[in-house]
Amino acid sequence: MNRPQVTLALLDSANDKDPVVREQVRKSILTLGKQQPNKVLSMCQDYLVKHPKLIVGHRVVILQTIELIVKTKIDDISYPKIKSIISLASDEMTRSKDVVPDWQQAASNILVAVGNKYINDIMEEILSKFQPGILPHFFVVQTLSSLSESNVYGMVPFLNAILGTMLPMLGMAKQDNMKWVFSSALSHFSESILEYLANLDKAPDPTVRKDTFSSEIYAAYDILYCSWLQSRESKLRLTVAEAVGSMSHLMAHDKLEEQLPKLIPTILSLYKKNTEHYVISKVGRPLMTAALILILLPLQVCAPVDYSNPLTVKNHNEVLRCFSILANTFPDRLVMFVLQKLENSNERIRMGSLAVLRHLINSSTSIMESKKLLILASIRQPLADHSNKVKKRVVQVISAMAHHGYLELEGGDLLVKFIIQHCALPDTYYRPSDPEEVTNEALRSMCDNTLHLFTTTVGRLTDVLWPMLLYYLTPGQYSNATTPLCKSLTLLGTKKRASQEPNFNIDFNEHVNLPSPHILMVRLLVNGSFPFRSRGHGAPSLSLLNVISPNIHPNAETLWEKEIPALLSYLEGKGPQLNDPRFLAKSLVAIADDKWSCQLAVEATRYLSTYNQSLEEKSFLYRCIGVTLQQCSNKEVVQKQLQEMLISARHNDAIERAGVAMGIGLCASSHLDATLAKLDDFGKSDAFKKASGIFSLLKDKNDLDVEKMKSTLILCYGYVALHAPEDQILSRIDSDILRSISNFYLLLFPQALYKDTFNALQELLRNILARDLSPDGLQSVFKHIEEWLSSGQGHERERAMNTTAHILEFYFNNLHVKNMVTFHNLGSLLGRLAPRCTDPNPLVRRAAIDCIYTLLYIQLRYEGFSLDYKDDSVERLITLRESMDNPDHSVLYKTCSELIISKRLPQQQLNTLIFMLIEGLVDSQSNCSRASSVLLNTLLKNRGNHLSLFLSSLHLLPPALRQVRTISLSSCPPSISFPLPFDR
Repeated sequence: MNRPQVTLALLDSANDKDPVVREQVRKSILTLGKQQPNKVLSMCQDYLVKHPKLIVGHRVVILQTIELIVKTKIDDISYPKIKSIISLASDEMTRSKDVVPDWQQAASNILVAVGNKYINDIMEEILSKFQPGILPHFFVVQTLSSLSESNVYGMVPFLNAILGTMLPMLGMAKQDNMKWVFSSALSHFSESILEYLANLDKAPDPTVRKDTFSSEIYAAYDILYCSWLQSRESKLRLTVAEAVGSMSHLMAHDKLEEQLPKLIPTILSLYKKNTEHYVISKVGRPLMTAALILILLPLQVCAPVDYSNPLTVKNHNEVLRCFSILANTFPDRLVMFVLQKLENSNERIRMGSLAVLRHLINSSTSIMESKKLLILASIRQPLADHSNKVKKRVVQVISAMAHHGYLELEGGDLLVKFIIQHCALPDTYYRPSDPEEVTNEALRSMCDNTLHLFTTTVGRLTDVLWPMLLYYLTPGQYSNATTPLCKSLTLLGTKKRASQEPNFNIDFNEHVNLPSPHILMVRLLVNGSFPFRSRGHGAPSLSLLNVISPNIHPNAETLWEKEIPALLSYLEGKGPQLNDPRFLAKSLVAIADDKWSCQLAVEATRYLSTYNQSLEEKSFLYRCIGVTLQQCSNKEVVQKQLQEMLISARHNDAIERAGVAMGIGLCASSHLDATLAKLDDFGKSDAFKKASGIFSLLKDKNDLDVEKMKSTLILCYGYVALHAPEDQILSRIDSDILRSISNFYLLLFPQALYKDTFNALQELLRNILARDLSPDGLQSVFKHIEEWLSSGQGHERERAMNTTAHILEFYFNNLHVKNMVTFHNLGSLLGRLAPRCTDPNPLVRRAAIDCIYTLLYIQLRYEGFSLDYKDDSVERLITLRESMDNPDHSVLYKTCSELIISKRLPQQQLNTLIFMLIEGLVDSQSNCSRASSVLLNTLLKNRGNHLSLFLSSLHLLPPALRQVRTISLSSCPPSISFPLPFDR
């Protein structure tokens, strides 16, 4: 006999008179159904369809068998078969309008079993028979009730709509059995909603709230309480009372408070009318609990406590003890009620609920043990509260949770994060008028202390906090929490290191959320370099760096144990300052790991943007990167980081420009060729073109002004000249540095940029001049400026003259003459500068006098005079300077004539001076060429007796010869008695 025949035979025998045989038949069909569920279900379905007049007992056995197969093999049943089974069960359940309990219950059970997986399909079928204005079949309501109990998360999203449809039906129910099934359904619906709300962390829709159902539940309550609860039928009264008890938890606070004075006496009166006191007690328990809580929570717990009044404090504590007693009797309801109140719109209710929750965690440890995950999920709501008063209570709750093992569980890290976030609060800068107000400072201090207590008194948290707290050291938003974080980490690390605990050594590959050792080192070093910022984070940062040295790099340990205490002494006023990268340089030498140093440079460069709001720290980090690149032998890494620094820098900010330049200059001390090559590439790159393409090259630089990038580039060259090895840089100043910037350093920049760019240029020239503070060094710098002194553009002459004045002043202020020597290029310098005293631009004229004034004092220093010596004839130039504003040409020429260069200039430099003046005869400015003529005239009159050797060897270009001939014929003293060599 094959299986279909066996199955059919079993179905025929399903109504055997012997119950043992019927049970054995059911088991046999189930065994076949487990092997071929779709086929067996089809045969059962066909059997029922082909035998519509089958007696009820026979149909019930087959329906029960279908239910068992569905329950055990639902995942293996095809979806089309599921749909047909739903249709069959629905038809079997409602075919008879009369209630036939065994038959219709068996069909309902099939729908409930299918609904555990296919709730949407079941609801589509059931709701088609649950239509507004039509009293539904008894078992349609019963099925909805059972579904809400068996599949809470699937049914609750439908309940709001179901309740809306059901409410008008309640008034249509005249028979007790319909009142009973509606009451039972309302009871189950309420229980399901409460369970859903108590487990929102598992719910598919965590936005569901109690008030979603409150109005419909109250409307249903009104009918049940006012009408059905008065029924003479005992079974109906108890079911209605049970429903009312469950529904009371979903009623709005004000409605329940209004109803309790009437409802509680009514429930108590049921004791006289019924012998089943257990059911009545079950109903009364939640109502009495609600009554007690409704009185205690708003009136007592939520009232402000006057801690100066002992009676008020005693009353508050006694009220909290009442909640402990309630927790022993009604733990689930009480906890659920308290947690729901965390979402209340009333701030005092939220604060009171948190006070009760904290008390329950501390006083009812064993009872709360099973509710830890629920509490962890519910506490997330107040974490987002905006009120500092509520946040203060949240901190107290978290502290209690920490001592009772909550923070080690999943979700506990969010509570630690909350504490750290509020350790980082900014100051409020005001005194609140409300004495109960909690300032940021007060809340922050409380969180500081809480974090310290976690570290020192809650031993079980050690492995939770270590190394997790390291994560919060590097994001900028936690910078104000650095001090308490470092203190806690130092305590934890010191203890673990001293005990040689294995997990002191951090596997950064395993803890992927932690910052790398390189970034930790960078952050703590920068903190230490600005020790009094962020609530004095310098000393704690350095202390932590010392403790975790084996985790940064084992080779750093010995050096840091020696050096960091000295740095900490500085912070106490006893030692040297850290605000330079020398400590980093020593550390990298001690680490002696090229690959590690290269990685440090890469990660530090990426980390620059976190200091965009702290530019002095960012500038220091640029210097650290430069020092790190000094230690890198990988040329590719060096070039890439230089490129990143130049491209990502925010050139609009002067502090950042200086930081970039210093970092690149420091790098040049070990990588001069690579640095100059990268600066040259950068100067020629598309970044310097004002085309739209620049915005694709530079990130977040929509407001970038290209001219400020030029200022950065000039500064970079200046610091390269300062830091590069002397034996390498001197030969590169002309060929690389000054050549690269000569194309744009005196161009007409926008006025707003002139100061920045001019300062950058002066810094560059100072650094170059500092390399060779001698007449030759001065001349090597001046030769790159002098061509601009006679430019046809007034702004170029002005800037060239100002630059000259600046470098001469720098030269004079830094000059140390050990032996009396000749300032051999005084004549050439005076010859270039003196004609500019008559320049059309008054600013050029004044600067020219300043330059001559400084030059003559430099000459006096070389002659052996002291730095504070004042020469009367030189000081006369200060008076002459005032006449430079007068544009009268006769005054200007007279000023030139009165210059004392002919008195102060050494004899051996006359020839050079005259050569320069002769070149000045063809100056682009006619006033200056005339001045050169006047000066030559004055010079020949006063010192012509010393020029015979010069004139005998004079080689002049034809355009200038006629002027010299005129001067010589009219002005030379009789001692010049030989003809000039016009033929040469």
